[in-house]
Order: sequence, then C-alpha cells, then structure tokens
Amino acid sequence: MKKKKKESSSIILTATLIAIALSYILAFHFKFFIFVIVVAAVGFVSVICWKYVSKKKVEKEEIERLRFEEEQRKIRQQQIEEENYRREEQCKQEEEKRNQEYEDSKKRREEFLENKRNQFKSEVDSLPFFEITLSGEKHNRNNVIYAETKNITKSTSINKIKDFVALSVETTGIKVSGNDIIRVSAVKYNNFKAVQIFDTYTKPRKSIPADATAVNGITDEMVANAPYFYQIINSFNEFIENLPLVAHNASNFQIKHLYVNGLDSVENKTIYCTLELSKRIMKDEYSYRLKDICESANIYMIDINSIYKSFAVGELFKYLIAERRDIIVSQLVSLME
Repeated sequence: MKKKKKESSSIILTATLIAIALSYILAFHFKFFIFVIVVAAVGFVSVICWKYVSKKKVEKEEIERLRFEEEQRKIRQQQIEEENYRREEQCKQEEEKRNQEYEDSKKRREEFLENKRNQFKSEVDSLPFFEITLSGEKHNRNNVIYAETKNITKSTSINKIKDFVALSVETTGIKVSGNDIIRVSAVKYNNFKAVQIFDTYTKPRKSIPADATAVNGITDEMVANAPYFYQIINSFNEFIENLPLVAHNASNFQIKHLYVNGLDSVENKTIYCTLELSKRIMKDEYSYRLKDICESANIYMIDINSIYKSFAVGELFKYLIAERRDIIVSQLVSLME
C-alpha cells in the first residue's frame, strides 16, 4: 500500500511540473497556455480518478482476500470437524468391536466352563456307590493328633500311589473340639482311575450353626434321619482298606476331624495333602483354595457337594503327580488327557 501511494504522488508531481514548464515555454501564446492548463487539469483529474479507482481496487482485493481466508478457515474447520467425527466414529467402532470380542470371549469361556463342569459332573455321576452298612459298635471320640503328610518326589514309586482314596468331610465348624462331621464323601481310585464312591450324611450331636450351613449348604433337615458318624465307621474302614488317603488341607482339617470323631485307622495311614503339595509343586499361584488350584490344573469342579470335592481332590492329586515326575507312565498320561 505505501509503495502504491509513493508512485501516485510521483505521477501527480511529474504531471504538474510538466504542465508548469509548458506554460512558461508557451506563455506568449495565451490560447495555447489555456490549452496546456486544461490538459494539466485533465491530467490532474485523471490522476485523482486513477488513484481513487486504485484505492477501490485495493479495498476490493483486500475484501476478496479476507473473504477467501474466511472461506479457507471454514473449510479447514469443516475438515477438522469431519476428521474428529471420523476419528470418534472409528474409536466408537473399535470400542464396539472390543466389547463384542470381549462378550464373545466371555461367552466362549462360559460355554467352555459349562462343558467342562458338565463333563466333570458326568464322570462323577457315572460312578457306582459303595453300599454302607450301619453298625452299632461304639467308637469313642479321640484327642487331636498331628496328621503327618507325605511328599511326592521325582523318585516316588508310581506303584505305591496309583491306588488311593480321595476324601472330603463337611463339619459343624472349623475347630475340631466341640464340632461334628455331618457328611463324609470319598472316591476310590484303582490304577489312577476313579471306580467307586462312598457318601453319607451323618447326624451331629447338636444343631448345625447357620455359618456352617452357609459354607456347606447342609441343614438340620438334611441330617435329621442320617446315621451317627460312629455307625458308618466300620463301612468306611472297609471302603478305604489299607489305601493311602488324599485330602485338601488334610493335616489341619480333614484327617483331624475324622480321627477326633472316632476313625482310629487314619492314625496309621499314609496321607497326602493336595494343599501342601500344590504349594510345593505349583508355585506362585494366586490362591490355593481347592476350586482355584483345580482350575489352574484344568480341573473344573462343582462347588458345595462333597462328592464332587472328593473327585476334584483325586484328579488334582493325579495332576500333581504328573507335574512332579520327569517321566510319566503312559497309563497315567492317557488317563489325564
């Protein structure tokens, strides 16, 4: 703009000087002088008009430039909005895809667990039950003993542990003194294969506390017509024979309750605890509860029913044996596949 103003001023000055010079040169010709003045006036007016037109042109160009910049700004803004919208839509689609994949994965997981649990239940339900004969022989309650459990090493003989009894008991309370067994279940294994079930409710000396029922689901009504524990001891001894016993938390709970309630034979039994073995063999697990550690071993048990707990203990014991040994006999491998 400043450059154009300087050019306009130069033109006006030049035209004026030319007009004056011509006036002096031709002053003696009055008419010609008038003509020169007219020409100079016309030139001056032309310059003024040209300046005005140039100014308007510049203003118009500025307006056009501002309008163009505004249009470009709007276009860029629209492009940004469209890009943001596209990204939001893409993020939304990706989020929906992730959610759908999660739901599909969750559904497949639920279906997998359901199939595994049904398979687990089917295996247990297909086993025959041992016929229990009640006995009137009295068995006194015992004092608490420390039940020593055996470890499994790579050198442990398979022949010594291929036959065993996995068991689970439900009681009126955790503490041994003052509490009774209200259900005892066991699964017998021959050559690592489950072959028979022992299961019965037993009647306690007093009502089952609500907190115990909340854990094991057993009520007073369920044990009202059940035999007392001492009445099934002889049958249980017949079932377990001279076989090793396997239980989860064996030394601190299962075996202690059996012994205190009058099962003297456990004092001389070989006992394996799947809780202790799991901590030694399956290290760094987040939980060693029976259900959790079984799931880590790809055993999907059903809760509450102590029969299913006994079978889960037996299958976990087989898994731990396989994990401990370097070479697994083909018979054990085929059973665990």
